[in-house]
Amino acid sequence: MKMTLEEGDFSSLLVVSDDGRSLLVQTDWDFPGLASTFGCSACPCGETDGTVDCPHRSADEMIADARDFLSAHIGDTADAPGYF
Repeated sequence: MKMTLEEGDFSSLLVVSDDGRSLLVQTDWDFPGLASTFGCSACPCGETDGTVDCPHRSADEMIADARDFLSAHIGDTADAPGYF
């Protein structure tokens, strides 16, 4: 199943499946995981999912970068890895 990233209200995000179901994403901690689904890597070291610090970057930095990445990829489509 495919899903498309859309902008929601009040700086939230939506992922919408091929069959029309949608999932609201509004918690900062969810941004790194969602961004990884669309091809973003929290840190090249691979030691974190972006929600905990690694030796190279803080979680705050990775969460902010994930949100920026997602904002730049509104309208992109990816496989839905069990979200629906």
